[in-house]
Amino acid sequence: MKNRERETLAPAVPVAKVIDTVGAGDGFAVGLISALLEGHAPEKAASRGNQIAALVIQQVGDSEGLPTRDQLPKQ
Repeated sequence: MKNRERETLAPAVPVAKVIDTVGAGDGFAVGLISALLEGHAPEKAASRGNQIAALVIQQVGDSEGLPTRDQLPKQ
């Protein structure tokens, strides 16, 4: 994530097997935006985005891997 003040990098999340990459960007956006709306720092928001994208690519389809709020990775 990059804005005028700084660039934020978050490490990739390793997965056992990539099944379908459709929806990975949507999953990242969901994680990033939801974390920012909750007031988390950009680094934490980018990390949540990566974690959700990693869940999505391990499922078939574009939304099957999206977690509920209770299933969000703990940070």
